[in-house]
Amino acid sequence: MSIKHLIITMMAMMAAMAINAQTTTDVATILKNAQAGNVKAQVQLANMLLAGNGVKTNHAEAVQWYQKAANKGNLEAQFNLAYCYEQGYGVQKNLDEAVKWYTKAANQGNLSAMNSLGNCYDTGGEGFDKNYAKAAEWYRKAADKGYGPAMFNLGNCYYLMKGVDLDYKEAIKWWEKAAAKGNAAAYYNLGYCYMKGEGVEPNPEKAFSYFVRLADTGDPRAQFEVARMYQNGEGVAQDNAKALEYYTKSAEKSYPSAQMALGRYYDSGTIVEQDYEQAAKWYLQAANQGNADAQYNIGNMYYNGMGVERNYDEAFKWMEKAALQGHASAQTGLGLCYYYGNGVKKNKDLGREWINKAAIMGDDYAKQVLKKLK
Repeated sequence: MSIKHLIITMMAMMAAMAINAQTTTDVATILKNAQAGNVKAQVQLANMLLAGNGVKTNHAEAVQWYQKAANKGNLEAQFNLAYCYEQGYGVQKNLDEAVKWYTKAANQGNLSAMNSLGNCYDTGGEGFDKNYAKAAEWYRKAADKGYGPAMFNLGNCYYLMKGVDLDYKEAIKWWEKAAAKGNAAAYYNLGYCYMKGEGVEPNPEKAFSYFVRLADTGDPRAQFEVARMYQNGEGVAQDNAKALEYYTKSAEKSYPSAQMALGRYYDSGTIVEQDYEQAAKWYLQAANQGNADAQYNIGNMYYNGMGVERNYDEAFKWMEKAALQGHASAQTGLGLCYYYGNGVKKNKDLGREWINKAAIMGDDYAKQVLKKLK
């Protein structure tokens, strides 16, 4: 090690020691002031204990210090104490206490507390009943003062008829206000309404503009919608490369519909070179998340040995999962497994029963199979 390097290293070590000493001194001072009744120090100490910033994390002690400061009317302490009661940090979860302290903070003009009150009444919890009218009331108080999250939540109330009359136009009005404040969640809802024509005239171009703004923040749902719109040329020029790009982004974030779409691309050889192993990979990921189409497709690949080694046990497992979700083609496949004893003990009667269920649902292949089995 050179002399210059040694000096620089020693200086860095000395600086770190000085910082640690200063931190220790600061903590001691804050603790002393908090114990002396200084409200600002009590809140500061509670924040440190809650986050483990400069001290060992201790949620229970944090709650005690928040309580002291909150009792003296400190707004930040009231809000944070309410949050601890809502989440069960350092204290048993208690929505009544959370609402009590959120209300005190809200009455001091804290917009986040107003929105949190709305959330408590909106979702309810153990020992605390939902009250959609109160939820909408608190959301509105914060929304009227320009608080973006409350604008979004109030829009949801109008869309879902929670505490207010159903009104898509009002929902869109508040979502657009929230979107103008940068609320990303509002982009998806607006995109959906403009795509479906709920509360507005259908406008695929506008729908796409909202979806792509959210997609580019990394939201997998929006990425899927953007991919689908590129694939179909809906609201944007058809672009297979872009469709693949956004499907991949969404699928890599474990969005099952996108994983299913990618599986189909590789299965059919459209857009990408046909690759059954890749198809099976994406189908399996979507199947594990409960996607019935993917469960059927991966079951079919196991049944036929496409992209995976043939395995009737696995084929039966996935066909059954999809069939129990009402997937007609899977019901046919499950019926064939039973009929021929593939992956399960042979049971021709049960096989016919499943195939008949699929036929009743309109599955043409099931109808053909039934004719052959007679």
